[in-house]
Amino acid sequence: MAAGRASGCGRSEHGITVLAGGVALALVVLAARVGWLEAAELAVFDAFARRIAADPPRLAPADPPRREESARSADAVGGPPVLLLSLGEADFARHGHPIPDALLAAVLERLGEAGASAIGVDLYRPPPAVSPAAPSIDAAAAGSAGWAALAEVVVRDPRIVMAELLPSPDVPAASPPSAALGLPAPDFVPEEQVGFNDVPIDAGRVVRRGYLYAWDEDGQARVSLALRLAALHLATRGVAFGPDPLDADRVRVGATPLPPLDAGHGAYVDLDAGGYQIALDFRRPLDAFERIALAPLLEGRIAPERIAGRVVVIGTDAPSVQDEFDTPLAPARGIKGHRLHAQLVDQLIRAGLQGDRPLRSLSDGFELLGVGAFGAAAIAVARFAPATAWVAPGLLAGGVVPFVLAAALFGRGVWIPSVWPALAWLAAGGAALGGRVRGEARAQRQLVSLFRRFSSTKVADALWRERAVIMEGGRPRPRRVVLTVLMSDLVGFTTAAEKLEPERLLAWIDDYMAAMTRLIEAYGGHVDDYVGDGIKANFGVPIPSESEEAIAQDACAAVACALAMERALEACNRRWVARGWPEARQRIGIETGPAVVGAIGSETRMKYTSIGDTINRAARLEALAESDVPSDAARVARILIGEATRRRVAEDFLLEDLGIHAVKGRTEPVHVHRVVASRDAAACPDGTRSNSGEGGRGDTRKGETS
Repeated sequence: MAAGRASGCGRSEHGITVLAGGVALALVVLAARVGWLEAAELAVFDAFARRIAADPPRLAPADPPRREESARSADAVGGPPVLLLSLGEADFARHGHPIPDALLAAVLERLGEAGASAIGVDLYRPPPAVSPAAPSIDAAAAGSAGWAALAEVVVRDPRIVMAELLPSPDVPAASPPSAALGLPAPDFVPEEQVGFNDVPIDAGRVVRRGYLYAWDEDGQARVSLALRLAALHLATRGVAFGPDPLDADRVRVGATPLPPLDAGHGAYVDLDAGGYQIALDFRRPLDAFERIALAPLLEGRIAPERIAGRVVVIGTDAPSVQDEFDTPLAPARGIKGHRLHAQLVDQLIRAGLQGDRPLRSLSDGFELLGVGAFGAAAIAVARFAPATAWVAPGLLAGGVVPFVLAAALFGRGVWIPSVWPALAWLAAGGAALGGRVRGEARAQRQLVSLFRRFSSTKVADALWRERAVIMEGGRPRPRRVVLTVLMSDLVGFTTAAEKLEPERLLAWIDDYMAAMTRLIEAYGGHVDDYVGDGIKANFGVPIPSESEEAIAQDACAAVACALAMERALEACNRRWVARGWPEARQRIGIETGPAVVGAIGSETRMKYTSIGDTINRAARLEALAESDVPSDAARVARILIGEATRRRVAEDFLLEDLGIHAVKGRTEPVHVHRVVASRDAAACPDGTRSNSGEGGRGDTRKGETS
């Protein structure tokens, strides 16, 4: 049925649901736009990066060997094209820090002779005059000789790139002075062999991006160390860096575009995208890069095949040298700077040789559209779920979808926000659920308030389950139904009113009404109205009876209720006599047929009622004159039913056919039957067999029909 659809609330409740969800969605969008969710999004980014590094995609050999390099070992050919020469504490203890220029010159010469495709020196080289390794004039002279030797090697071999640190006047005050002033490469190094080693840092000193270019104060482009090294290596493979034919302001390596990051890349908000930056993809685990040591190299114990055709990045792993950066792959222990440069060099080489594109993101418009779609879907779930109890589990399950989708796209090189849409889903859906619950509570209060005077708890629960059938626009919807109407009137009320004081009169009538109302509710009827001493009750509403079997059950319940009302009046008479109050009798008319039910009145005062010819016939049956249908003097009630009711109850009750009678207000006469007793206890909800006694007073009465 339609009971569960759209929560069963009226349009106002639907409006509250949508409005609450929309407001929550707008607040989430605002929070994301001002950057409150950026830290959470970056934490998810780091988790995705670690997952990729822990289970990296199967990469093709990063750098197939040239024909003249076929002697290289299989391990070197199949591994990353970048090799690390990491200086440790033992090296500094033996040679001093920084290592002497002559020693560095010897290292560079050995690497060049072994056939390295590019050599990056991520070490700063102060001039000899300021070197702590020159405590005397003789030492200074020796240092100058080493400086000259280093200059001779660097100038002679264009594969060597020396690092510089660019000036940065905007660094935090706690940073060392060199961070602001910069550290230039030695003045003997040709411009094309200088690469800056600055890295862009996110909050928490985490590196997720890398530079290709930066511009100095004079507007001159400076090239990063990683780009210099990758370009040298790729040049040996016939791959070059250059402007993208589709956009001259962008860089392309081979056929792979390298678009720069913008301020809204991924989940960043107002990112400082100065210079030319790309996102690091971290497709290589930290331990994927092969490492060689200084002493074996100088002693000739490293085979040239391990070096030939590979980029060698020289740096330090010594803890005493403060050069650590956090990355998604090492959030707690950090990694040294030369390892970061190795990551970017490897990424650029893969882009040139294998077409691996940098991590991309969608436009702000698409991201906003996606978040709006998630929020709208959550609101729809909260509004249209068949039952309110299903909404919360559905929202919790759906909150995982943005993370699953983002993880899948991240593995394919696209970074989209996940916390933002997940929070939008949960907030919009949760707010909409709250609106639905409040709307349903309001509707329930309204429904219970409307029916509380004539509905049992069991019926009230059923009413709430079927509220979509019953309610519309905050009030019961008008419906045409088939019901059974019971009309009763108290005979003797006028006489009692003349004899009793007002207080006793009200107590007398209240006692009667309370007893009758309890019985009507017990038999599934609903008191429609009290008119003086009269009662109007409907059987078959407010939950409509739609099958003929259910309609017959309503008619049976109404007749059984009338017999029970007769017995209850006998008990009342006994109490009243004991109190000195007058006795009373009652007339009851029952008819079954079509009627219109609904609420009439104003918003402040409303009544749920039934109208139609069936109600009029029941009223006429109750009001038939005693001269036409006299009451049985031995009974306190006269119960008359119409022909439509008789057809439905004849098998369960003993009836007396009273023939055709003309009634007031109708041109056609009606066929009248008197209810004598119940045929079987099972036919009566309360298990009563007849109106009095075990066998039933009317069991042998003349004129009964069935």
